[in-house]
Amino acid sequence: MGAFVVTVRQVLENPCFSNATVVAGSEGLERVIRWVHVMEVPEIGALLNGNELILSTGVGWGEQIKPTSYLQELIEAGAAGLCVELVKYKNEIPQDMIVLAKEHHFPIIVFHEEVRFIDITQSINTHLMNNQYKLLSDLESFSRKLNQTLLLPNAFKRVLNLLNEHLNLQVLYLSKNGDEVLFAPVQNMKEQERYHRVVENYKQERIYNPNKQFQTPSSDYAGQSIQTLGHKFAELIIFPRDKMVSDYDLVVLDRCATAISQDLLRIFYVEEQNKYKERQWIQEWLNGELSQVQLEKTLRSIFPTVDPYGVVVCVCEIDERIDESTYSYYKSIFRNIFQNYGLYLYTVEDHQELNFVLLNLREDDWKLRMKKALQQIEKTDLFMQASNNTPHFGVGKYTTSIHQISDSYKTAKESLEIQKKVGISDEIFYENLHIFRLVSLLEKQGHLEEYMNEYIGSVIEHDKRHNSELLKTLAVFLESNGSKKDAAKELYIVRQTLYHRLDKIKELLGEDFMESFKRPAIEFALYAYRYLMSSEKETSLLRVIR
Repeated sequence: MGAFVVTVRQVLENPCFSNATVVAGSEGLERVIRWVHVMEVPEIGALLNGNELILSTGVGWGEQIKPTSYLQELIEAGAAGLCVELVKYKNEIPQDMIVLAKEHHFPIIVFHEEVRFIDITQSINTHLMNNQYKLLSDLESFSRKLNQTLLLPNAFKRVLNLLNEHLNLQVLYLSKNGDEVLFAPVQNMKEQERYHRVVENYKQERIYNPNKQFQTPSSDYAGQSIQTLGHKFAELIIFPRDKMVSDYDLVVLDRCATAISQDLLRIFYVEEQNKYKERQWIQEWLNGELSQVQLEKTLRSIFPTVDPYGVVVCVCEIDERIDESTYSYYKSIFRNIFQNYGLYLYTVEDHQELNFVLLNLREDDWKLRMKKALQQIEKTDLFMQASNNTPHFGVGKYTTSIHQISDSYKTAKESLEIQKKVGISDEIFYENLHIFRLVSLLEKQGHLEEYMNEYIGSVIEHDKRHNSELLKTLAVFLESNGSKKDAAKELYIVRQTLYHRLDKIKELLGEDFMESFKRPAIEFALYAYRYLMSSEKETSLLRVIR
Protein backbone atom coordinates (compact mmCIF):
# COMPACT_ATOMS: atom_id res chain seq x y z
CA MET A 1 0.00 0.00 0.00
CA GLY A 2 3.03 2.25 -0.50
CA ALA A 3 1.18 4.19 -3.27
CA PHE A 4 -0.85 5.96 -0.59
CA VAL A 5 2.32 7.46 0.93
CA VAL A 6 3.82 10.68 -0.47
CA THR A 7 7.57 11.13 0.10
CA VAL A 8 9.88 14.09 -0.47
CA ARG A 9 11.41 12.24 -3.42
CA GLN A 10 7.99 11.90 -5.07
CA VAL A 11 7.22 15.60 -4.53
CA LEU A 12 10.37 16.54 -6.44
CA GLU A 13 8.72 15.02 -9.53
CA ASN A 14 5.87 17.56 -9.28
CA PRO A 15 6.01 20.24 -12.07
CA CYS A 16 6.21 22.96 -9.40
CA PHE A 17 9.64 21.57 -8.44
CA SER A 18 11.05 21.35 -11.98
CA ASN A 19 13.75 23.97 -11.24
CA ALA A 20 14.31 23.01 -7.57
CA THR A 21 17.63 21.71 -6.19
CA VAL A 22 18.37 19.55 -3.16
CA VAL A 23 21.30 21.21 -1.38
CA ALA A 24 21.37 19.06 1.78
CA GLY A 25 19.90 15.93 3.37
CA SER A 26 19.46 13.86 0.21
CA GLU A 27 19.60 10.74 2.42
CA GLY A 28 16.22 11.78 3.86
CA LEU A 29 14.26 11.96 0.61
CA GLU A 30 12.15 8.97 1.67
CA ARG A 31 10.63 11.00 4.52
CA VAL A 32 6.81 10.85 4.43
CA ILE A 33 4.84 14.06 3.83
CA ARG A 34 1.40 14.45 5.37
CA TRP A 35 0.84 18.18 4.67
CA VAL A 36 2.48 21.22 3.05
CA HIS A 37 2.67 24.42 5.07
CA VAL A 38 4.15 27.94 4.77
CA MET A 39 6.05 29.03 7.92
CA GLU A 40 7.75 32.43 8.32
CA VAL A 41 7.55 32.90 12.10
CA PRO A 42 9.96 32.11 14.97
CA GLU A 43 9.34 29.40 17.58
CA ILE A 44 7.48 27.10 15.22
CA GLY A 45 7.94 23.78 17.05
CA ALA A 46 4.58 23.92 18.86
CA LEU A 47 2.75 24.73 15.59
CA LEU A 48 3.64 21.47 13.85
CA ASN A 49 2.31 17.91 14.14
CA GLY A 50 5.13 16.21 12.25
CA ASN A 51 5.74 15.15 8.60
CA GLU A 52 5.01 18.63 7.20
CA LEU A 53 6.92 19.95 4.17
CA ILE A 54 7.71 23.56 5.09
CA LEU A 55 7.84 26.39 2.52
CA SER A 56 9.76 29.59 3.34
CA THR A 57 11.20 32.70 1.63
CA GLY A 58 13.74 33.24 4.40
CA VAL A 59 12.17 36.55 5.37
CA GLY A 60 13.25 37.51 8.86
CA TRP A 61 16.25 35.18 8.92
CA GLY A 62 19.15 36.77 10.74
CA GLU A 63 17.06 39.42 12.52
CA GLN A 64 13.97 37.90 14.13
CA ILE A 65 14.84 34.31 13.25
CA LYS A 66 18.18 32.57 13.59
CA PRO A 67 18.38 30.19 10.59
CA THR A 68 20.10 27.36 12.47
CA SER A 69 17.63 27.54 15.40
CA TYR A 70 14.76 27.61 12.89
CA LEU A 71 16.06 24.43 11.25
CA GLN A 72 16.69 22.75 14.61
CA GLU A 73 13.07 23.34 15.60
CA LEU A 74 11.87 21.79 12.33
CA ILE A 75 14.01 18.71 12.90
CA GLU A 76 12.82 18.29 16.50
CA ALA A 77 9.17 18.73 15.44
CA GLY A 78 9.54 15.88 12.92
CA ALA A 79 9.06 17.95 9.77
CA ALA A 80 9.62 16.16 6.46
CA GLY A 81 11.75 18.83 4.79
CA LEU A 82 12.33 22.55 4.13
CA CYS A 83 11.86 24.38 0.79
CA VAL A 84 13.41 27.87 0.52
CA GLU A 85 12.92 30.45 -2.23
CA LEU A 86 16.31 32.20 -2.76
CA VAL A 87 15.10 35.22 -4.70
CA LYS A 88 13.90 38.28 -2.81
CA TYR A 89 15.02 37.90 0.81
CA LYS A 90 17.87 35.39 0.68
CA ASN A 91 20.26 34.33 -2.03
CA GLU A 92 21.98 31.39 -0.29
CA ILE A 93 21.57 28.88 2.52
CA PRO A 94 23.97 29.48 5.46
CA GLN A 95 26.68 26.84 5.67
CA ASP A 96 25.88 25.92 9.29
CA MET A 97 22.29 25.10 8.21
CA ILE A 98 23.61 22.77 5.49
CA VAL A 99 25.92 21.02 7.98
CA LEU A 100 23.05 20.54 10.47
CA ALA A 101 20.70 19.25 7.75
CA LYS A 102 23.26 16.73 6.49
CA GLU A 103 23.90 15.56 10.03
CA HIS A 104 20.18 14.73 10.51
CA HIS A 105 19.47 13.63 6.92
CA PHE A 106 16.97 16.48 6.72
CA PRO A 107 16.20 17.57 3.11
CA ILE A 108 16.68 21.26 2.20
CA ILE A 109 15.32 22.16 -1.25
CA VAL A 110 15.95 25.56 -2.85
CA PHE A 111 14.25 27.51 -5.64
CA HIS A 112 16.49 29.98 -7.51
CA GLU A 113 13.54 31.71 -9.14
CA GLU A 114 10.23 32.92 -7.81
CA VAL A 115 7.55 30.24 -7.37
CA ARG A 116 3.91 30.45 -6.34
CA PHE A 117 3.68 28.77 -2.93
CA ILE A 118 -0.11 28.64 -3.35
CA ASP A 119 0.31 26.41 -6.41
CA ILE A 120 2.62 24.08 -4.47
CA THR A 121 0.34 23.78 -1.44
CA GLN A 122 -2.77 23.33 -3.59
CA SER A 123 -1.17 20.68 -5.81
CA ILE A 124 0.41 18.57 -3.12
CA ASN A 125 -2.32 18.91 -0.50
CA THR A 126 -4.95 17.97 -3.09
CA HIS A 127 -2.87 14.93 -3.95
CA LEU A 128 -2.62 14.05 -0.24
CA MET A 129 -6.38 14.37 0.22
CA ASN A 130 -7.05 12.21 -2.84
CA ASN A 131 -4.67 9.63 -1.40
CA GLN A 132 -6.55 9.75 1.89
CA TYR A 133 -9.82 9.12 0.08
CA LYS A 134 -8.29 6.20 -1.84
CA LEU A 135 -6.90 4.86 1.41
CA LEU A 136 -10.32 4.93 3.07
CA SER A 137 -11.93 3.28 0.04
CA ASP A 138 -9.26 0.59 0.00
CA LEU A 139 -9.64 0.07 3.75
CA GLU A 140 -13.40 -0.33 3.35
CA SER A 141 -12.83 -2.91 0.60
CA PHE A 142 -10.31 -4.75 2.76
CA SER A 143 -12.73 -4.76 5.71
CA ARG A 144 -15.38 -6.42 3.52
CA LYS A 145 -12.89 -9.12 2.52
CA LEU A 146 -11.97 -9.57 6.17
CA ASN A 147 -15.60 -10.00 7.22
CA GLN A 148 -16.15 -12.56 4.45
CA THR A 149 -13.01 -14.42 5.53
CA LEU A 150 -14.30 -14.68 9.11
CA LEU A 151 -17.31 -16.64 7.83
CA LEU A 152 -15.10 -19.33 6.31
CA PRO A 153 -13.73 -22.44 8.04
CA ASN A 154 -10.30 -22.07 9.62
CA ALA A 155 -10.76 -18.27 9.48
CA PHE A 156 -7.86 -17.57 11.80
CA LYS A 157 -5.16 -18.79 9.36
CA ARG A 158 -6.98 -17.27 6.39
CA VAL A 159 -6.73 -13.83 8.05
CA LEU A 160 -2.95 -14.21 8.30
CA ASN A 161 -2.73 -14.99 4.58
CA LEU A 162 -5.04 -12.07 3.73
CA LEU A 163 -2.85 -9.68 5.74
CA ASN A 164 0.25 -10.93 3.92
CA GLU A 165 -1.34 -10.58 0.47
CA HIS A 166 -2.80 -7.13 1.13
CA LEU A 167 0.29 -5.44 2.57
CA ASN A 168 2.88 -7.63 0.83
CA LEU A 169 4.69 -8.00 4.16
CA GLN A 170 5.95 -11.01 6.08
CA VAL A 171 3.44 -11.91 8.81
CA LEU A 172 4.19 -13.78 12.04
CA TYR A 173 1.68 -15.10 14.59
CA LEU A 174 3.40 -15.92 17.89
CA SER A 175 1.34 -17.38 20.75
CA LYS A 176 1.98 -16.18 24.29
CA ASN A 177 3.69 -19.36 25.47
CA GLY A 178 5.36 -19.97 22.10
CA ASP A 179 3.60 -23.28 21.41
CA GLU A 180 1.97 -22.00 18.21
CA VAL A 181 4.05 -20.12 15.60
CA LEU A 182 2.62 -19.38 12.15
CA PHE A 183 4.24 -17.61 9.20
CA ALA A 184 2.49 -16.13 6.16
CA PRO A 185 3.94 -16.90 3.74
CA VAL A 186 5.45 -20.08 5.17
CA GLN A 187 9.23 -19.86 5.67
CA ASN A 188 11.94 -22.50 5.89
CA MET A 189 13.46 -23.27 9.28
CA LYS A 190 16.48 -21.00 8.76
CA GLU A 191 14.30 -17.99 7.93
CA GLN A 192 11.96 -18.75 10.83
CA GLU A 193 14.90 -18.69 13.22
CA ARG A 194 16.10 -15.39 11.73
CA TYR A 195 12.70 -13.74 12.25
CA HIS A 196 12.57 -15.10 15.80
CA ARG A 197 15.96 -13.54 16.56
CA VAL A 198 14.81 -10.18 15.20
CA VAL A 199 11.73 -10.26 17.45
CA GLU A 200 13.72 -11.21 20.56
CA ASN A 201 16.62 -8.81 19.92
CA TYR A 202 14.38 -5.73 19.81
CA LYS A 203 11.84 -6.77 22.45
CA GLN A 204 13.18 -4.33 25.06
CA GLU A 205 13.30 -1.43 22.57
CA ARG A 206 9.66 -1.51 21.49
CA ILE A 207 7.85 1.81 21.23
CA TYR A 208 4.09 1.67 21.88
CA ASN A 209 1.49 4.01 20.36
CA PRO A 210 -1.84 4.97 22.04
CA ASN A 211 -3.50 1.94 20.38
CA LYS A 212 -0.99 -0.34 22.17
CA GLN A 213 0.66 -1.25 18.88
CA PHE A 214 4.44 -1.50 18.99
CA GLN A 215 7.33 -0.76 16.63
CA THR A 216 11.08 -0.90 16.92
CA PRO A 217 12.99 2.41 16.60
CA SER A 218 14.45 1.34 13.24
CA SER A 219 11.14 -0.17 12.00
CA ASP A 220 12.47 -3.73 11.92
CA TYR A 221 8.94 -4.84 12.71
CA ALA A 222 5.57 -3.69 14.05
CA GLY A 223 3.00 -5.66 15.95
CA GLN A 224 -0.04 -5.87 18.18
CA SER A 225 -1.29 -8.18 20.91
CA ILE A 226 -4.17 -10.58 20.24
CA GLN A 227 -6.45 -10.20 23.26
CA THR A 228 -9.69 -11.95 24.10
CA LEU A 229 -11.69 -11.85 27.33
CA GLY A 230 -9.11 -9.48 28.80
CA HIS A 231 -6.19 -11.87 28.33
CA LYS A 232 -3.27 -11.78 25.91
CA PHE A 233 -3.08 -14.91 23.75
CA ALA A 234 -0.53 -13.99 21.10
CA GLU A 235 1.26 -11.30 19.11
CA LEU A 236 0.60 -10.49 15.46
CA ILE A 237 3.78 -9.08 13.89
CA ILE A 238 4.58 -7.65 10.43
CA PHE A 239 8.03 -7.11 8.93
CA PRO A 240 8.22 -4.11 6.52
CA ARG A 241 10.97 -5.35 4.13
CA ASP A 242 13.22 -2.28 3.71
CA LYS A 243 10.50 0.33 4.11
CA MET A 244 8.91 2.26 6.93
CA VAL A 245 5.70 0.95 8.46
CA SER A 246 2.93 3.34 7.40
CA ASP A 247 -0.15 4.42 9.32
CA TYR A 248 -2.19 2.44 6.81
CA ASP A 249 -0.19 -0.70 7.62
CA LEU A 250 -0.95 -0.17 11.31
CA VAL A 251 -4.68 0.30 10.67
CA VAL A 252 -4.81 -2.92 8.62
CA LEU A 253 -2.80 -4.69 11.31
CA ASP A 254 -5.31 -3.53 13.94
CA ARG A 255 -8.29 -4.75 11.85
CA CYS A 256 -6.66 -8.17 11.44
CA ALA A 257 -5.73 -8.43 15.14
CA THR A 258 -9.34 -7.60 16.04
CA ALA A 259 -10.64 -10.16 13.51
CA ILE A 260 -8.43 -12.90 14.97
CA SER A 261 -9.60 -11.97 18.48
CA GLN A 262 -13.22 -12.27 17.32
CA ASP A 263 -12.51 -15.65 15.75
CA LEU A 264 -10.89 -16.86 18.97
CA LEU A 265 -13.90 -15.59 20.91
CA ARG A 266 -16.24 -17.51 18.57
CA ILE A 267 -14.16 -20.65 19.07
CA PHE A 268 -14.28 -20.14 22.85
CA TYR A 269 -18.06 -19.71 22.71
CA VAL A 270 -18.53 -22.98 20.81
CA GLU A 271 -16.16 -24.69 23.20
CA GLU A 272 -18.06 -23.33 26.19
CA GLN A 273 -21.34 -24.68 24.81
CA ASN A 274 -19.76 -28.11 24.59
CA LYS A 275 -18.14 -27.70 27.99
CA TYR A 276 -21.50 -26.89 29.59
CA LYS A 277 -22.81 -30.27 28.48
CA GLU A 278 -19.54 -31.83 29.63
CA ARG A 279 -19.88 -30.12 33.02
CA GLN A 280 -23.32 -31.66 33.54
CA TRP A 281 -22.30 -35.25 32.95
CA ILE A 282 -19.01 -34.85 34.87
CA GLN A 283 -20.96 -33.71 37.92
CA GLU A 284 -23.25 -36.71 37.54
CA TRP A 285 -20.14 -38.87 37.22
CA LEU A 286 -18.64 -37.44 40.41
CA ASN A 287 -21.88 -37.97 42.27
CA GLY A 288 -22.07 -41.62 41.15
CA GLU A 289 -25.27 -41.03 39.18
CA LEU A 290 -24.07 -42.63 35.91
CA SER A 291 -24.07 -46.34 35.22
CA GLN A 292 -20.92 -47.94 33.85
CA VAL A 293 -22.58 -48.39 30.43
CA GLN A 294 -23.63 -44.71 30.27
CA LEU A 295 -20.19 -43.57 31.38
CA GLU A 296 -18.25 -45.68 28.89
CA LYS A 297 -20.56 -44.58 26.08
CA THR A 298 -20.11 -40.89 26.95
CA LEU A 299 -16.32 -41.17 27.26
CA ARG A 300 -16.05 -42.94 23.90
CA SER A 301 -18.14 -40.24 22.21
CA ILE A 302 -16.02 -37.40 23.61
CA PHE A 303 -12.57 -38.93 23.38
CA PRO A 304 -12.64 -42.32 21.67
CA THR A 305 -8.84 -42.78 21.77
CA VAL A 306 -8.57 -42.58 25.57
CA ASP A 307 -7.95 -45.91 27.29
CA PRO A 308 -6.82 -44.90 30.79
CA TYR A 309 -4.81 -46.99 33.24
CA GLY A 310 -6.76 -45.41 36.06
CA VAL A 311 -8.57 -42.30 37.22
CA VAL A 312 -8.30 -39.93 40.18
CA VAL A 313 -10.03 -36.76 41.36
CA CYS A 314 -8.17 -33.65 42.51
CA VAL A 315 -10.12 -30.87 44.22
CA CYS A 316 -8.58 -27.39 44.07
CA GLU A 317 -10.01 -25.01 46.65
CA ILE A 318 -9.34 -21.29 46.17
CA ASP A 319 -9.84 -18.34 48.50
CA GLU A 320 -11.73 -16.18 46.02
CA ARG A 321 -14.27 -17.19 43.40
CA ILE A 322 -13.00 -16.90 39.82
CA ASP A 323 -15.26 -15.19 37.28
CA GLU A 324 -16.46 -17.24 34.32
CA SER A 325 -14.22 -15.67 31.65
CA THR A 326 -11.09 -16.07 33.78
CA TYR A 327 -12.07 -19.63 34.65
CA SER A 328 -12.47 -20.56 30.97
CA TYR A 329 -9.05 -19.16 30.18
CA TYR A 330 -7.23 -20.95 32.98
CA LYS A 331 -9.11 -24.19 32.46
CA SER A 332 -7.50 -24.48 29.01
CA ILE A 333 -4.10 -23.75 30.56
CA PHE A 334 -4.62 -26.39 33.28
CA ARG A 335 -5.69 -28.93 30.65
CA ASN A 336 -2.46 -28.34 28.69
CA ILE A 337 -0.33 -28.66 31.83
CA PHE A 338 -1.92 -31.93 32.92
CA GLN A 339 -1.75 -33.41 29.42
CA ASN A 340 1.97 -32.65 29.29
CA TYR A 341 2.27 -35.00 32.28
CA GLY A 342 0.15 -37.77 30.78
CA LEU A 343 -3.06 -36.87 32.65
CA TYR A 344 -6.14 -36.12 30.56
CA LEU A 345 -8.32 -33.55 32.30
CA TYR A 346 -12.06 -33.17 32.70
CA THR A 347 -12.94 -30.30 34.95
CA VAL A 348 -15.97 -28.71 36.59
CA GLU A 349 -16.18 -25.68 38.87
CA ASP A 350 -18.30 -25.49 42.01
CA HIS A 351 -18.33 -22.09 43.72
CA GLN A 352 -14.74 -21.73 45.02
CA GLU A 353 -13.68 -25.22 44.00
CA LEU A 354 -12.23 -26.62 40.80
CA ASN A 355 -12.79 -30.35 40.50
CA PHE A 356 -10.23 -32.06 38.27
CA VAL A 357 -11.10 -35.52 36.97
CA LEU A 358 -7.80 -36.94 35.69
CA LEU A 359 -7.45 -39.96 33.45
CA ASN A 360 -4.00 -41.51 33.74
CA LEU A 361 -2.64 -42.27 30.27
CA ARG A 362 0.82 -43.54 31.29
CA GLU A 363 2.16 -46.46 33.35
CA ASP A 364 4.89 -44.62 35.31
CA ASP A 365 4.47 -43.02 38.76
CA TRP A 366 1.26 -40.97 38.51
CA LYS A 367 1.76 -39.27 41.89
CA LEU A 368 5.10 -37.80 40.85
CA ARG A 369 3.60 -36.50 37.62
CA MET A 370 0.61 -35.11 39.50
CA LYS A 371 2.87 -33.22 41.92
CA LYS A 372 4.87 -31.66 39.08
CA ALA A 373 1.69 -30.62 37.26
CA LEU A 374 0.21 -29.00 40.39
CA GLN A 375 3.48 -27.17 41.08
CA GLN A 376 3.33 -25.74 37.58
CA ILE A 377 -0.31 -24.71 38.06
CA GLU A 378 0.62 -22.88 41.26
CA LYS A 379 3.11 -20.82 39.21
CA THR A 380 0.50 -19.58 36.70
CA ASP A 381 -0.29 -15.88 36.95
CA LEU A 382 -3.79 -16.75 38.23
CA PHE A 383 -2.15 -17.52 41.59
CA MET A 384 1.24 -15.77 41.35
CA GLN A 385 -0.32 -12.32 40.80
CA ALA A 386 -2.97 -12.71 43.52
CA SER A 387 -1.45 -13.28 46.94
CA ASN A 388 -4.93 -13.62 48.45
CA ASN A 389 -5.96 -16.42 46.09
CA THR A 390 -3.89 -19.38 47.26
CA PRO A 391 -4.79 -22.82 45.87
CA HIS A 392 -5.28 -25.78 48.22
CA PHE A 393 -5.20 -29.23 46.62
CA GLY A 394 -6.67 -32.51 47.77
CA VAL A 395 -6.17 -35.71 45.77
CA GLY A 396 -8.51 -38.63 46.34
CA LYS A 397 -8.12 -42.39 46.02
CA TYR A 398 -6.73 -43.67 42.74
CA THR A 399 -8.97 -46.24 41.08
CA THR A 400 -8.73 -48.39 37.97
CA SER A 401 -12.53 -48.51 37.65
CA ILE A 402 -13.81 -45.29 36.07
CA HIS A 403 -17.35 -45.84 37.33
CA GLN A 404 -16.11 -45.79 40.97
CA ILE A 405 -14.88 -42.22 40.75
CA SER A 406 -17.41 -40.93 43.31
CA ASP A 407 -15.25 -42.52 46.03
CA SER A 408 -12.18 -40.69 44.69
CA TYR A 409 -14.17 -37.43 44.72
CA LYS A 410 -15.30 -37.91 48.34
CA THR A 411 -11.78 -38.78 49.52
CA ALA A 412 -10.31 -35.77 47.65
CA LYS A 413 -12.63 -33.47 49.58
CA GLU A 414 -11.81 -35.34 52.79
CA SER A 415 -8.09 -34.86 52.07
CA LEU A 416 -8.66 -31.10 51.94
CA GLU A 417 -10.66 -31.18 55.16
CA ILE A 418 -7.94 -33.14 56.97
CA GLN A 419 -5.23 -30.79 55.72
CA LYS A 420 -7.14 -27.76 57.03
CA LYS A 421 -7.88 -29.35 60.42
CA VAL A 422 -4.39 -30.71 60.99
CA GLY A 423 -2.63 -27.66 59.55
CA ILE A 424 -0.55 -29.41 56.89
CA SER A 425 -0.20 -28.51 53.23
CA ASP A 426 2.71 -30.64 52.05
CA GLU A 427 0.71 -33.87 51.86
CA ILE A 428 -2.15 -33.61 49.40
CA PHE A 429 -2.76 -37.30 48.64
CA TYR A 430 -5.51 -38.97 50.66
CA GLU A 431 -3.67 -42.28 50.38
CA ASN A 432 -0.67 -40.75 52.19
CA LEU A 433 -2.61 -39.31 55.13
CA HIS A 434 -2.60 -42.72 56.82
CA ILE A 435 -3.40 -42.30 60.53
CA PHE A 436 -5.44 -39.14 59.94
CA ARG A 437 -7.84 -41.12 57.78
CA LEU A 438 -8.69 -43.21 60.86
CA VAL A 439 -8.91 -40.05 62.97
CA SER A 440 -11.32 -38.50 60.47
CA LEU A 441 -13.44 -41.66 60.37
CA LEU A 442 -13.72 -41.76 64.16
CA GLU A 443 -14.72 -38.10 64.24
CA LYS A 444 -17.49 -38.74 61.70
CA GLN A 445 -18.82 -41.42 64.04
CA GLY A 446 -18.82 -38.87 66.89
CA HIS A 447 -16.39 -40.77 69.15
CA LEU A 448 -13.07 -38.98 68.53
CA GLU A 449 -13.15 -36.45 71.37
CA GLU A 450 -14.36 -39.10 73.80
CA TYR A 451 -11.50 -41.38 72.77
CA MET A 452 -8.92 -38.58 73.10
CA ASN A 453 -10.11 -37.60 76.58
CA GLU A 454 -10.07 -41.21 77.70
CA TYR A 455 -6.37 -41.64 76.91
CA ILE A 456 -4.77 -38.17 77.30
CA GLY A 457 -7.53 -36.03 78.80
CA SER A 458 -5.85 -36.03 82.24
CA VAL A 459 -2.60 -34.67 80.74
CA ILE A 460 -4.44 -31.96 78.82
CA GLU A 461 -6.31 -30.92 81.95
CA HIS A 462 -3.10 -30.83 84.01
CA ASP A 463 -1.43 -28.54 81.45
CA LYS A 464 -4.39 -26.17 81.54
CA ARG A 465 -4.43 -25.96 85.35
CA HIS A 466 -0.69 -25.68 85.90
CA ASN A 467 0.46 -24.08 82.64
CA SER A 468 2.81 -27.03 82.17
CA GLU A 469 4.11 -28.82 79.07
CA LEU A 470 3.38 -32.45 79.85
CA LEU A 471 1.50 -33.02 76.57
CA LYS A 472 4.41 -31.75 74.51
CA THR A 473 6.82 -33.79 76.62
CA LEU A 474 4.70 -36.91 76.05
CA ALA A 475 4.63 -36.32 72.27
CA VAL A 476 8.39 -35.77 72.02
CA PHE A 477 9.18 -38.76 74.27
CA LEU A 478 7.07 -41.07 72.11
CA GLU A 479 8.58 -39.63 68.95
CA SER A 480 12.05 -40.32 70.41
CA ASN A 481 11.05 -43.97 70.86
CA GLY A 482 11.45 -43.71 74.64
CA SER A 483 15.01 -42.30 74.52
CA LYS A 484 15.36 -39.94 77.49
CA LYS A 485 18.58 -38.50 76.11
CA ASP A 486 17.02 -37.61 72.71
CA ALA A 487 13.82 -36.32 74.27
CA ALA A 488 15.67 -33.99 76.68
CA LYS A 489 17.77 -32.66 73.81
CA GLU A 490 14.70 -32.05 71.65
CA LEU A 491 12.88 -30.27 74.51
CA TYR A 492 15.98 -28.22 75.52
CA ILE A 493 15.71 -29.34 79.14
CA VAL A 494 18.03 -31.19 81.52
CA ARG A 495 17.35 -34.87 82.20
CA GLN A 496 16.28 -34.27 85.80
CA THR A 497 13.47 -32.03 84.53
CA LEU A 498 12.49 -34.69 82.02
CA TYR A 499 12.49 -37.40 84.72
CA HIS A 500 10.24 -35.26 86.87
CA ARG A 501 7.81 -34.73 83.96
CA LEU A 502 7.79 -38.42 83.05
CA ASP A 503 6.99 -39.33 86.64
CA LYS A 504 4.00 -37.01 86.49
CA ILE A 505 2.90 -38.51 83.14
CA LYS A 506 3.11 -42.02 84.64
CA GLU A 507 1.01 -40.83 87.53
CA LEU A 508 -1.64 -39.50 85.11
CA LEU A 509 -1.58 -42.20 82.43
CA GLY A 510 -0.35 -45.22 84.36
CA GLU A 511 3.01 -46.95 84.64
CA ASP A 512 2.24 -48.98 81.52
CA PHE A 513 1.79 -46.07 79.10
CA MET A 514 4.88 -47.18 77.07
CA GLU A 515 3.76 -50.80 76.82
CA SER A 516 3.18 -52.09 73.27
CA PHE A 517 -0.54 -52.65 73.81
CA LYS A 518 -1.17 -49.15 75.19
CA ARG A 519 1.39 -46.89 73.52
CA PRO A 520 -0.27 -46.96 70.02
CA ALA A 521 -3.58 -45.94 71.58
CA ILE A 522 -1.94 -42.93 73.26
CA GLU A 523 -0.16 -41.95 70.02
CA PHE A 524 -3.48 -42.17 68.22
CA ALA A 525 -5.02 -39.91 70.88
CA LEU A 526 -2.25 -37.35 70.24
CA TYR A 527 -3.12 -37.37 66.53
CA ALA A 528 -6.75 -36.90 67.51
CA TYR A 529 -5.74 -33.90 69.64
CA ARG A 530 -3.90 -32.37 66.72
CA TYR A 531 -6.93 -32.95 64.48
CA LEU A 532 -9.43 -31.45 66.89
CA MET A 533 -7.38 -28.48 68.10
CA SER A 534 -7.09 -26.14 65.11
CA SER A 535 -5.42 -23.11 66.75
CA GLU A 536 -1.80 -22.41 65.76
CA LYS A 537 -0.62 -22.34 69.38
CA GLU A 538 -1.93 -25.78 70.23
CA THR A 539 -1.12 -27.64 67.02
CA SER A 540 2.46 -26.33 67.17
CA LEU A 541 3.00 -28.52 70.25
CA LEU A 542 2.40 -31.60 68.15
CA ARG A 543 4.45 -30.83 65.05
CA VAL A 544 6.85 -33.52 66.18
CA ILE A 545 4.27 -36.18 65.33
CA ARG A 546 4.68 -37.28 61.72
